[in-house]
Amino acid sequence: MGYIGQRMTRVEDERLVTGKGRYVSDITPPGTLHLAIVRSLHAHAKITGLEFEAARNLAGVVGVYGPKDLEPIMRPLPKGMPDPRLRAQMPTPLAIDRVHYVGEPVAVVVAENRYIAEDAAQLVEVGYEPLLAITDPVEGEHAPPIHLGSQSNLAAEVHYMVGSGAAALSGADHVVEVTLRLGRVVGHPMEPRGIVAIFNPDTKSLLVYAGTQGVHGFRHSLAEMLQMPDNRIRVVAPDTGGGFGLKTRIYAEDVLAAYLAVQLKRPIKWAGDRREEFMSTNQERDQVHYAKIGVKSSGEIVAVVDHFFQDQGAYTPSGIIVPDTTAICIMGPYRVPHFEAVGKVVYTNKVSVGPYRGAGRPQGTFVMERLLDHAADALGMDRVQIRRINLLTPDQFPYHNGIPARGASMTLPYGEYQKTMDQVVAAIDYDTFRNPVQKGDWKLGVGVANYLEMSGGFGFEGAKMRLLEDGRIEIATGSSSQGQGHRTAIAQVAADRLNLPFEQFVVVEGDTDAIERGIGTFGSRTMMMTGNATAQAAPGFRKRLLEYAAQIFEAAPEDLHWDLGRISVTGVPTRSLSLAELAHHAASENVTLEVAAYFDAVGPAFGMGTHGVVVAINVKTWAIEIRDYRICHDGGVLVNPLLVEGQTIGGTVQGIGTALFESLIIDPESGQPLNATFLDYLLPAAGEMPDFKVTEVEYPDPTNPEGFKGVAEGGIMPPMAAICAAVENALRPWSIHADTLPVTPSDLFYQVAKGGIQ
Repeated sequence: MGYIGQRMTRVEDERLVTGKGRYVSDITPPGTLHLAIVRSLHAHAKITGLEFEAARNLAGVVGVYGPKDLEPIMRPLPKGMPDPRLRAQMPTPLAIDRVHYVGEPVAVVVAENRYIAEDAAQLVEVGYEPLLAITDPVEGEHAPPIHLGSQSNLAAEVHYMVGSGAAALSGADHVVEVTLRLGRVVGHPMEPRGIVAIFNPDTKSLLVYAGTQGVHGFRHSLAEMLQMPDNRIRVVAPDTGGGFGLKTRIYAEDVLAAYLAVQLKRPIKWAGDRREEFMSTNQERDQVHYAKIGVKSSGEIVAVVDHFFQDQGAYTPSGIIVPDTTAICIMGPYRVPHFEAVGKVVYTNKVSVGPYRGAGRPQGTFVMERLLDHAADALGMDRVQIRRINLLTPDQFPYHNGIPARGASMTLPYGEYQKTMDQVVAAIDYDTFRNPVQKGDWKLGVGVANYLEMSGGFGFEGAKMRLLEDGRIEIATGSSSQGQGHRTAIAQVAADRLNLPFEQFVVVEGDTDAIERGIGTFGSRTMMMTGNATAQAAPGFRKRLLEYAAQIFEAAPEDLHWDLGRISVTGVPTRSLSLAELAHHAASENVTLEVAAYFDAVGPAFGMGTHGVVVAINVKTWAIEIRDYRICHDGGVLVNPLLVEGQTIGGTVQGIGTALFESLIIDPESGQPLNATFLDYLLPAAGEMPDFKVTEVEYPDPTNPEGFKGVAEGGIMPPMAAICAAVENALRPWSIHADTLPVTPSDLFYQVAKGGIQ
């Protein structure tokens, strides 16, 4: 029926936009108790005492607990992504003896309602002996270790080399050095984290509702912490308001709620607020790069070298996936014969770093694109031209850049990189703005950035098709949606492959009872992995239905005809069954008609694209406005171009946030966050965004049968570099360098005041 490629509106939308969604906060079973967390007020301190009497005496309080009260679960949380290079430090559900960042859980209160729980939490008295707070990763590498028993604050070192690495710089005609700084950002999905845990003492089973991005992994981690079998825990992810990688792992609050539900034998609910999101949920970026690029006088790259520091925060709950991905993504879509990246991952007294949309890819893209801009300037060459010289061309594919990626070699199968860039260069009217344009008090400039989007992988994913009694087909998957539109896109794949009406499919996800195994939604993997699993399940499911129908008709399966879901005996159209009639037969005989398929990718897929932006800067106020934004993106075979466009624009807005608005400011002496509210942590608003114009191209990925590629993180990768280039271009008369993120009006003002007109 040709559903793949259709711009279909999401089937989820009507329910969600009319207030009929069901989120964790909407789930309050009878008898629910509410949980509140007492959090550390210090970035680094010894705990000298805990006093609970006043809190316990408050009417409606059921219990107040410290680590000594919860000894069975006072062990480190499971490691998210173990790595032999990592000296991992994992938190316990409550801090024991020391706190390592502002917001670390110290004690927990359970009460009859949330108001009482939070009031009681304020009555808990905690004694602290402040210690030196480490807040700078560069200085912190050799500072006193923040963790007892550690030899240093160096958590890990990632090191990749291609060719001769740094030694090759000696063969370059020009070597350009750049220092790049990316601020600390907070992911802020619309819905903060939360959990409802319900224990059944009769079956000794636990039902958990949590807005997690991977229900099966969440269940396994929870089972490990509670020392329960996996099969006695069911995890359901209801409607979830955003994830962005922050909800891929288990947190302390999840363990506390589940354990106390078992102990108290009453439902326990914790719903985090926005302040707690600032103080407890994974954060990201926060890197410093000392990068070099060596080029020939012609502009051809000789070598790229990057030494960088990742401010990891206090723990490594997601391993070193962020700095590792940063390093392997630096080369991007370019020919780089010699490359070396050394990343030092340093513990500091801040909230832990973990994946946030892009998970290292935006940082790697920022490094490479900024190096190319500065190299072009040093050569007196146009910034687009130096990219044309170094972009991979179709005759060079398949291209292996020498870097491993997600357990496989980083082999780029194909791409029209120059064609993609040329489309954006023309659409953004690059030639008009390449020389600064002034309109009144506004100076206009243009910037262009390319990127390579690595997606998919991370194991397998499954799809299970089952015929329901009303003739509809249920598709159960291990993925979980946080707003991506899975229930639409996955149904499109199934409808296309089974040649059935789209409306006949029901997609179920985010439930460990729905499918036996699953990985989850992260790393731009769902359509590549679940989409392929769905397509693979379709022929087996069709075969299963035909075999069962053949028993009813007393005919051979090959003698049956399938037409829009109606099964008939070939040549005898009067002998036929609809799927609803077939389902009725199966139900009467207690027969389940279902088929599961699991897809395991041989490696990641690689999309690519280009962003172009025109910015305007007011030379009196130094305000920065985006006047035009053009995108050309390759997402492989597009199941639903409308959803792809939404993902691309959404990611781009978040990239603009990193470039111009977002930075969590940490006091360097105390480690206190200084802008941990939406009053002073800036986010991009709709009124500040341009009218994005997106062009999609389709180069099917040859590494998976359906040619799908992930698209969720391409949008966030190049905006920082493109915007910085445009700012520099607009202010070319001044000695402006936009190498520190976010770029702010005050930063521009001080640079101009310091350097003056050149």
